[in-house]
Amino acid sequence: MSHPYKQLEGTPLWKVIDKGINDLVENEDLEETTSREYIVGYLCKLINETEIKK
Repeated sequence: MSHPYKQLEGTPLWKVIDKGINDLVENEDLEETTSREYIVGYLCKLINETEIKK
């Protein structure tokens, strides 16, 4: 299934955020209730928008 953040997949930022979320899930510090692609994509989008405004 496609998601609105497809263009961000595979970027270095995506990889770092995905790894961080994965670590938190494995440590049981975070429980995902939304698809990983939407979580990572939204955070990447937010960071990119913040970078643009600087």
